[in-house]
Amino acid sequence: MGLQEKRLAKNIQDNVLPGILAQIRSVAGYEPTIHIDWDTFTAYDEYPLNRLENDILPDLVEVFRRIAVDDMGREALQAGLRSIRMENTDDQSAVELRFADGELYHKMQLAGSIYSRYSADHIVPLLERSL
Repeated sequence: MGLQEKRLAKNIQDNVLPGILAQIRSVAGYEPTIHIDWDTFTAYDEYPLNRLENDILPDLVEVFRRIAVDDMGREALQAGLRSIRMENTDDQSAVELRFADGELYHKMQLAGSIYSRYSADHIVPLLERSL
């Protein structure tokens, strides 16, 4: 991790993530805790951080928009989804999406030339089946 990656991570933490949480709060009526394993995003070059900022986090807002379309959806989210944990890897076979015990876990591969992650189209059905 170089200075450029440290700066990008700090910018996402200080400037981007609060806006994402505000958007989620606006549509869902609450803020889940978001845990990002920053070391796994800064261990490579700037691409994983750029993809996190421009693709992953906005897609997360979309997940909440799709589920919180009515009171039933908002209530289910508030009661069932307490936290979101995100991790990056360079191993495509380790990419994973699961929901258990109130936590959505998303391990993605944003490093290198391969880009592998779960989109809102995958996350929404998983949550709607489980909430």
